[in-house]
Amino acid sequence: MRTRLSVVALIVSVAVVLASCGLAPVGTPALVPPAAQHRTDTLAPSDLTPVTDTPTTVVAAHEPAVLHKVVFPEPAVVAAPTLAAATTAPMKHIWQSLNNCGPAAVVMALSTLGVDVDQETARLALRGESWNRGMGPGPVDPWVHSLYGLHSLYRTNGTHDLIKALVSNGFAPLVTQWMQDPWISRISHWRTVAGYDDAKRTFYVNDSMLGRNVALPYEWFDRNWQPFSYRYMVIYKPEAEPLLRAILGPEWSERTMRQRYYERARSEARDRNDAASWLAYGEASYQNGLFAEAVAAFEKGLALGSAQGVFTLRSSYPQALRGLGREQDAAKAQQQLGGISSVPATVAAPPDRIALQIALDRARAEGALFTEEP
Repeated sequence: MRTRLSVVALIVSVAVVLASCGLAPVGTPALVPPAAQHRTDTLAPSDLTPVTDTPTTVVAAHEPAVLHKVVFPEPAVVAAPTLAAATTAPMKHIWQSLNNCGPAAVVMALSTLGVDVDQETARLALRGESWNRGMGPGPVDPWVHSLYGLHSLYRTNGTHDLIKALVSNGFAPLVTQWMQDPWISRISHWRTVAGYDDAKRTFYVNDSMLGRNVALPYEWFDRNWQPFSYRYMVIYKPEAEPLLRAILGPEWSERTMRQRYYERARSEARDRNDAASWLAYGEASYQNGLFAEAVAAFEKGLALGSAQGVFTLRSSYPQALRGLGREQDAAKAQQQLGGISSVPATVAAPPDRIALQIALDRARAEGALFTEEP
Protein backbone atom coordinates (compact mmCIF):
# COMPACT_ATOMS: atom_id res chain seq x y z
CA MET A 1 0.00 0.00 0.00
CA ARG A 2 1.21 3.52 -0.83
CA THR A 3 -0.01 6.62 0.99
CA ARG A 4 -0.32 9.95 -0.80
CA LEU A 5 -1.45 13.41 0.32
CA SER A 6 -4.83 14.57 -0.91
CA VAL A 7 -5.28 18.03 -2.42
CA VAL A 8 -6.51 19.42 0.89
CA ALA A 9 -3.21 18.53 2.56
CA LEU A 10 -1.50 21.05 0.30
CA ILE A 11 -3.02 23.73 2.51
CA VAL A 12 -0.30 23.01 5.06
CA SER A 13 2.46 24.07 2.70
CA VAL A 14 0.32 26.92 1.37
CA ALA A 15 0.07 28.36 4.88
CA VAL A 16 3.84 28.56 5.07
CA VAL A 17 4.02 30.32 1.71
CA LEU A 18 1.27 32.79 2.56
CA ALA A 19 2.79 33.61 5.94
CA SER A 20 5.46 35.62 4.15
CA CYS A 21 2.87 38.06 2.76
CA GLY A 22 2.72 41.44 4.48
CA LEU A 23 1.92 45.15 4.19
CA ALA A 24 4.55 47.66 3.18
CA PRO A 25 3.95 51.17 4.55
CA VAL A 26 4.51 54.10 2.21
CA GLY A 27 3.44 57.72 2.11
CA THR A 28 4.16 61.17 3.55
CA PRO A 29 2.20 62.94 6.31
CA ALA A 30 -0.03 65.69 4.98
CA LEU A 31 -3.33 67.36 5.73
CA VAL A 32 -5.51 67.81 2.66
CA PRO A 33 -9.06 69.02 1.94
CA PRO A 34 -11.86 66.52 2.72
CA ALA A 35 -12.35 65.52 -0.93
CA ALA A 36 -8.83 64.10 -1.05
CA GLN A 37 -8.56 62.84 2.50
CA HIS A 38 -9.40 59.23 1.83
CA ARG A 39 -8.02 56.32 -0.13
CA THR A 40 -8.95 52.87 1.10
CA ASP A 41 -8.94 50.58 4.13
CA THR A 42 -7.63 47.07 4.57
CA LEU A 43 -9.55 43.97 5.52
CA ALA A 44 -7.81 41.62 7.92
CA PRO A 45 -10.11 38.86 9.15
CA SER A 46 -9.00 37.21 12.38
CA ASP A 47 -10.46 35.66 15.49
CA LEU A 48 -10.43 38.27 18.27
CA THR A 49 -12.86 37.11 20.94
CA PRO A 50 -12.82 39.47 23.93
CA VAL A 51 -11.71 37.96 27.24
CA THR A 52 -12.99 39.04 30.62
CA ASP A 53 -10.26 39.37 33.26
CA THR A 54 -10.50 36.76 36.03
CA PRO A 55 -8.75 37.74 39.29
CA THR A 56 -7.35 35.01 41.53
CA THR A 57 -7.73 34.60 45.29
CA VAL A 58 -4.56 34.69 47.43
CA VAL A 59 -4.25 31.34 49.23
CA ALA A 60 -1.86 29.69 51.66
CA ALA A 61 1.10 27.69 50.39
CA HIS A 62 0.33 24.20 49.05
CA GLU A 63 -3.36 25.00 48.69
CA PRO A 64 -4.84 24.92 45.18
CA ALA A 65 -5.48 28.32 43.66
CA VAL A 66 -9.16 29.17 43.12
CA LEU A 67 -10.21 31.26 40.10
CA HIS A 68 -13.17 33.56 40.64
CA LYS A 69 -14.88 34.62 37.41
CA VAL A 70 -16.54 38.00 37.20
CA VAL A 71 -20.27 37.31 37.03
CA PHE A 72 -22.61 39.96 35.64
CA PRO A 73 -26.42 40.00 35.95
CA GLU A 74 -28.45 38.34 33.21
CA PRO A 75 -28.79 40.90 30.40
CA ALA A 76 -32.16 42.25 29.35
CA VAL A 77 -32.07 42.82 25.60
CA VAL A 78 -34.23 45.76 24.55
CA ALA A 79 -36.40 45.03 21.51
CA ALA A 80 -35.64 47.33 18.60
CA PRO A 81 -38.27 50.08 18.30
CA THR A 82 -39.12 51.75 15.01
CA LEU A 83 -36.93 54.76 15.86
CA ALA A 84 -33.76 54.78 17.95
CA ALA A 85 -30.50 56.58 18.61
CA ALA A 86 -27.31 54.63 19.28
CA THR A 87 -26.67 55.83 22.82
CA THR A 88 -28.03 58.14 25.46
CA ALA A 89 -24.58 59.77 25.58
CA PRO A 90 -23.92 62.25 22.77
CA MET A 91 -21.59 61.13 19.98
CA LYS A 92 -19.16 63.76 18.81
CA HIS A 93 -18.37 64.23 15.15
CA ILE A 94 -14.90 64.83 13.69
CA TRP A 95 -13.58 65.42 10.19
CA GLN A 96 -10.85 63.00 9.30
CA SER A 97 -7.26 63.66 8.32
CA LEU A 98 -5.64 61.90 5.34
CA ASN A 99 -6.98 58.35 4.90
CA ASN A 100 -8.01 58.28 8.56
CA CYS A 101 -11.66 57.20 8.45
CA GLY A 102 -11.02 54.13 10.63
CA PRO A 103 -9.39 55.87 13.61
CA ALA A 104 -11.85 58.77 13.23
CA ALA A 105 -14.81 56.36 13.42
CA VAL A 106 -13.25 54.70 16.48
CA VAL A 107 -12.80 58.09 18.16
CA MET A 108 -16.47 58.91 17.54
CA ALA A 109 -17.60 55.57 18.99
CA LEU A 110 -15.32 56.05 22.01
CA SER A 111 -16.91 59.42 22.71
CA THR A 112 -20.18 57.64 23.57
CA LEU A 113 -18.29 55.68 26.26
CA GLY A 114 -16.84 58.78 27.91
CA VAL A 115 -13.44 58.53 26.24
CA ASP A 116 -12.08 61.68 24.59
CA VAL A 117 -9.06 61.04 22.38
CA ASP A 118 -7.76 62.87 19.31
CA GLN A 119 -7.63 61.12 15.95
CA GLU A 120 -3.87 61.57 15.55
CA THR A 121 -3.28 59.50 18.69
CA ALA A 122 -5.69 56.89 17.33
CA ARG A 123 -4.04 57.01 13.90
CA LEU A 124 -0.57 56.22 15.21
CA ALA A 125 -1.91 53.36 17.33
CA LEU A 126 -4.27 51.83 14.77
CA ARG A 127 -2.55 52.54 11.43
CA GLY A 128 1.07 53.24 12.31
CA GLU A 129 3.31 55.91 10.85
CA SER A 130 2.30 55.42 7.22
CA TRP A 131 -0.36 57.78 5.94
CA ASN A 132 -1.02 55.52 2.97
CA ARG A 133 -2.38 52.43 4.70
CA GLY A 134 -5.84 51.90 6.05
CA MET A 135 -7.08 50.47 9.33
CA GLY A 136 -8.15 46.88 9.75
CA PRO A 137 -10.23 46.03 12.83
CA GLY A 138 -7.56 43.82 14.42
CA PRO A 139 -5.56 46.49 16.32
CA VAL A 140 -8.60 48.12 17.90
CA ASP A 141 -9.27 45.64 20.73
CA PRO A 142 -5.73 45.57 22.20
CA TRP A 143 -5.50 49.36 21.97
CA VAL A 144 -8.82 50.23 23.64
CA HIS A 145 -8.26 47.51 26.24
CA SER A 146 -4.74 48.57 27.23
CA LEU A 147 -5.58 52.28 27.48
CA TYR A 148 -9.21 52.43 28.51
CA GLY A 149 -10.17 48.98 29.83
CA LEU A 150 -12.62 48.52 26.95
CA HIS A 151 -13.02 45.80 24.33
CA SER A 152 -13.94 45.62 20.67
CA LEU A 153 -15.42 42.80 18.64
CA TYR A 154 -15.80 42.56 14.88
CA ARG A 155 -17.71 40.15 12.72
CA THR A 156 -19.05 39.81 9.17
CA ASN A 157 -22.61 38.80 8.23
CA GLY A 158 -24.18 41.90 9.75
CA THR A 159 -27.84 42.59 9.08
CA HIS A 160 -30.21 45.52 9.42
CA ASP A 161 -31.91 43.82 12.35
CA LEU A 162 -28.60 43.26 14.10
CA ILE A 163 -27.49 46.89 13.68
CA LYS A 164 -30.88 48.03 14.98
CA ALA A 165 -30.60 45.71 17.98
CA LEU A 166 -27.13 47.03 18.77
CA VAL A 167 -28.29 50.64 18.47
CA SER A 168 -31.43 50.01 20.56
CA ASN A 169 -29.30 48.53 23.33
CA GLY A 170 -26.93 51.48 23.56
CA PHE A 171 -24.06 50.42 21.30
CA ALA A 172 -22.58 52.57 18.53
CA PRO A 173 -21.53 50.02 15.87
CA LEU A 174 -19.00 50.80 13.15
CA VAL A 175 -19.51 49.43 9.63
CA THR A 176 -17.26 49.15 6.57
CA GLN A 177 -18.85 50.22 3.28
CA TRP A 178 -18.14 52.07 0.08
CA MET A 179 -18.13 55.77 0.91
CA GLN A 180 -20.18 56.35 -2.25
CA ASP A 181 -21.53 53.95 -4.83
CA PRO A 182 -18.43 52.30 -6.36
CA TRP A 183 -19.24 53.50 -9.87
CA ILE A 184 -18.88 57.06 -8.51
CA SER A 185 -15.73 56.55 -6.43
CA ARG A 186 -14.23 53.30 -5.21
CA ILE A 187 -13.34 54.35 -1.67
CA SER A 188 -13.72 51.93 1.22
CA HIS A 189 -14.88 53.66 4.36
CA TRP A 190 -15.54 53.22 8.09
CA ARG A 191 -18.58 55.02 9.50
CA THR A 192 -20.26 54.93 12.93
CA VAL A 193 -24.00 54.27 13.17
CA ALA A 194 -25.79 56.87 15.26
CA GLY A 195 -29.43 55.80 14.84
CA TYR A 196 -32.19 54.69 12.49
CA ASP A 197 -35.77 55.39 11.50
CA ASP A 198 -37.95 52.54 10.19
CA ALA A 199 -40.63 54.90 8.92
CA LYS A 200 -38.08 56.59 6.67
CA ARG A 201 -36.17 53.32 6.10
CA THR A 202 -32.97 55.13 6.96
CA PHE A 203 -29.85 54.66 9.05
CA TYR A 204 -28.13 57.75 10.43
CA VAL A 205 -24.33 57.70 10.63
CA ASN A 206 -21.57 59.94 11.87
CA ASP A 207 -19.29 60.07 8.86
CA SER A 208 -15.82 61.60 8.97
CA MET A 209 -16.05 62.58 5.29
CA LEU A 210 -19.74 63.40 4.84
CA GLY A 211 -20.83 64.88 8.17
CA ARG A 212 -22.92 64.33 11.30
CA ASN A 213 -26.14 62.26 11.23
CA VAL A 214 -25.90 61.52 7.52
CA ALA A 215 -29.03 59.73 6.28
CA LEU A 216 -28.35 56.48 4.38
CA PRO A 217 -31.41 54.64 3.00
CA TYR A 218 -31.64 50.98 4.01
CA GLU A 219 -31.25 49.75 0.42
CA TRP A 220 -28.18 51.91 -0.19
CA PHE A 221 -26.69 50.89 3.17
CA ASP A 222 -27.08 47.19 2.30
CA ARG A 223 -25.82 47.44 -1.27
CA ASN A 224 -22.63 49.22 -0.27
CA TRP A 225 -22.08 46.95 2.74
CA GLN A 226 -22.28 43.64 0.83
CA PRO A 227 -18.84 43.97 -0.87
CA PHE A 228 -17.26 44.06 2.60
CA SER A 229 -18.98 40.87 3.79
CA TYR A 230 -21.37 42.99 5.90
CA ARG A 231 -18.57 43.67 8.38
CA TYR A 232 -19.23 45.57 11.62
CA MET A 233 -17.37 46.32 14.84
CA VAL A 234 -18.56 47.15 18.36
CA ILE A 235 -16.52 48.85 21.10
CA TYR A 236 -17.93 48.18 24.57
CA LYS A 237 -17.33 48.16 28.32
CA PRO A 238 -16.53 44.78 29.94
CA GLU A 239 -19.78 44.82 31.89
CA ALA A 240 -21.70 45.08 28.60
CA GLU A 241 -20.26 41.80 27.27
CA PRO A 242 -23.17 39.59 28.43
CA LEU A 243 -25.61 41.91 26.69
CA LEU A 244 -23.54 41.89 23.49
CA ARG A 245 -23.30 38.09 23.62
CA ALA A 246 -27.09 37.88 23.98
CA ILE A 247 -27.62 40.13 20.96
CA LEU A 248 -25.17 38.24 18.74
CA GLY A 249 -26.33 34.82 19.92
CA PRO A 250 -24.55 31.95 18.12
CA GLU A 251 -22.61 34.40 15.98
CA TRP A 252 -20.50 35.36 18.98
CA SER A 253 -18.55 32.33 17.70
CA GLU A 254 -16.26 33.26 14.79
CA ARG A 255 -16.70 29.92 13.08
CA THR A 256 -20.47 29.86 13.43
CA MET A 257 -20.62 33.35 12.00
CA ARG A 258 -18.50 32.31 8.98
CA GLN A 259 -20.70 29.31 8.28
CA ARG A 260 -23.86 31.41 8.47
CA TYR A 261 -22.40 34.10 6.24
CA TYR A 262 -21.42 31.47 3.71
CA GLU A 263 -24.99 30.12 3.65
CA ARG A 264 -26.40 33.63 3.30
CA ALA A 265 -24.02 34.66 0.52
CA ARG A 266 -24.70 31.44 -1.41
CA SER A 267 -28.44 32.07 -1.21
CA GLU A 268 -28.06 35.73 -2.27
CA ALA A 269 -25.93 34.73 -5.26
CA ARG A 270 -28.51 32.21 -6.45
CA ASP A 271 -31.41 34.60 -5.93
CA ARG A 272 -29.84 37.75 -7.38
CA ASN A 273 -27.49 36.18 -9.93
CA ASP A 274 -25.42 39.33 -10.36
CA ALA A 275 -21.66 39.89 -10.33
CA ALA A 276 -21.51 41.52 -6.90
CA SER A 277 -23.43 38.67 -5.23
CA TRP A 278 -21.38 35.91 -6.86
CA LEU A 279 -18.14 37.65 -5.91
CA ALA A 280 -19.43 38.05 -2.35
CA TYR A 281 -20.31 34.34 -2.37
CA GLY A 282 -16.74 33.58 -3.43
CA GLU A 283 -15.43 35.66 -0.54
CA ALA A 284 -17.73 33.93 1.95
CA SER A 285 -16.66 30.50 0.64
CA TYR A 286 -13.00 31.47 0.96
CA GLN A 287 -13.52 32.70 4.52
CA ASN A 288 -15.22 29.38 5.31
CA GLY A 289 -12.31 27.32 3.99
CA LEU A 290 -14.16 26.08 0.87
CA PHE A 291 -11.53 26.99 -1.68
CA ALA A 292 -12.83 25.09 -4.73
CA GLU A 293 -16.29 26.60 -4.22
CA ALA A 294 -14.71 30.04 -3.76
CA VAL A 295 -12.80 29.80 -7.04
CA ALA A 296 -15.93 28.72 -8.95
CA ALA A 297 -17.99 31.57 -7.46
CA PHE A 298 -15.26 34.15 -8.10
CA GLU A 299 -14.95 33.06 -11.73
CA LYS A 300 -18.70 33.21 -12.30
CA GLY A 301 -18.82 36.66 -10.73
CA LEU A 302 -15.99 37.86 -12.94
CA ALA A 303 -17.78 36.46 -15.99
CA LEU A 304 -20.95 38.34 -15.06
CA GLY A 305 -19.39 41.75 -14.50
CA SER A 306 -16.72 43.96 -12.99
CA ALA A 307 -13.94 42.80 -10.68
CA GLN A 308 -14.64 45.90 -8.60
CA GLY A 309 -17.48 44.15 -6.75
CA VAL A 310 -15.60 42.76 -3.72
CA PHE A 311 -12.88 44.69 -1.95
CA THR A 312 -10.76 41.66 -1.09
CA LEU A 313 -11.04 39.89 -4.45
CA ARG A 314 -7.47 40.69 -5.44
CA SER A 315 -6.12 38.72 -2.49
CA SER A 316 -8.86 36.16 -1.77
CA TYR A 317 -9.14 34.75 -5.29
CA PRO A 318 -5.40 33.99 -5.66
CA GLN A 319 -5.23 32.64 -2.11
CA ALA A 320 -8.15 30.29 -2.79
CA LEU A 321 -6.24 29.01 -5.83
CA ARG A 322 -3.17 28.48 -3.68
CA GLY A 323 -5.32 26.56 -1.22
CA LEU A 324 -6.00 24.13 -4.06
CA GLY A 325 -2.30 23.86 -4.91
CA ARG A 326 -2.75 25.90 -8.13
CA GLU A 327 0.22 28.19 -7.58
CA GLN A 328 0.74 29.14 -11.24
CA ASP A 329 -2.94 30.04 -11.66
CA ALA A 330 -2.74 32.06 -8.44
CA ALA A 331 0.22 34.07 -9.70
CA LYS A 332 -1.56 34.72 -12.99
CA ALA A 333 -4.75 35.84 -11.23
CA GLN A 334 -2.74 38.10 -8.93
CA GLN A 335 -1.16 39.81 -11.91
CA GLN A 336 -4.43 40.20 -13.81
CA LEU A 337 -6.37 41.55 -10.84
CA GLY A 338 -3.55 43.92 -9.99
CA GLY A 339 -4.28 45.70 -13.26
CA ILE A 340 -8.05 45.74 -12.72
CA SER A 341 -8.34 46.71 -9.09
CA SER A 342 -7.46 50.18 -7.85
CA VAL A 343 -6.71 48.94 -4.33
CA PRO A 344 -3.09 49.87 -3.43
CA ALA A 345 -0.79 46.97 -2.63
CA THR A 346 -0.15 48.57 0.76
CA VAL A 347 -3.68 47.70 1.85
CA ALA A 348 -4.09 44.24 0.31
CA ALA A 349 -5.61 41.81 2.78
CA PRO A 350 -3.20 39.37 4.43
CA PRO A 351 -3.81 35.60 4.25
CA ASP A 352 -6.84 34.39 6.19
CA ARG A 353 -5.31 31.85 8.55
CA ILE A 354 -8.66 31.02 10.11
CA ALA A 355 -9.94 29.96 6.68
CA LEU A 356 -6.91 27.70 6.29
CA GLN A 357 -7.49 26.18 9.71
CA ILE A 358 -11.18 25.60 8.99
CA ALA A 359 -10.25 23.82 5.76
CA LEU A 360 -7.75 21.61 7.57
CA ASP A 361 -10.18 20.78 10.37
CA ARG A 362 -12.90 19.94 7.85
CA ALA A 363 -10.51 17.68 5.96
CA ARG A 364 -9.49 15.86 9.13
CA ALA A 365 -13.12 15.40 10.18
CA GLU A 366 -13.98 13.96 6.77
CA GLY A 367 -10.88 11.73 6.75
CA ALA A 368 -9.73 13.44 3.57
CA LEU A 369 -6.34 14.63 4.74
CA PHE A 370 -4.71 11.37 3.70
CA THR A 371 -5.92 8.85 1.11
CA GLU A 372 -4.62 5.45 0.20
CA GLU A 373 -4.23 3.80 -3.13
CA PRO A 374 -3.27 0.21 -3.97
